[in-house]
Amino acid sequence: MPTVRLQTLLTQLHQEITTLGESNPEETQRLERLAAEIDLALENEQPEAYEPLLDSIKSNLIEFESEHPTASGIVRRLMQALGDMGI
Repeated sequence: MPTVRLQTLLTQLHQEITTLGESNPEETQRLERLAAEIDLALENEQPEAYEPLLDSIKSNLIEFESEHPTASGIVRRLMQALGDMGI
């Protein structure tokens, strides 16, 4: 079960996605896919789902950093929270 910290970060990520809205539909869709991957992995609580999730987060983070610093900051904190959980 996701911790309160993870839930808070996921909520912030979803809010950032909403803020991006229609201004950049391609980036919005990528962020939505990433958020859905995170939600699904945490919902299922299957450790084998975490490694591909972390790879996906890392690759997306690189792409988001320059254009979406707020979203990348949230994603970076999500990675840290997952790391703190031993994932």
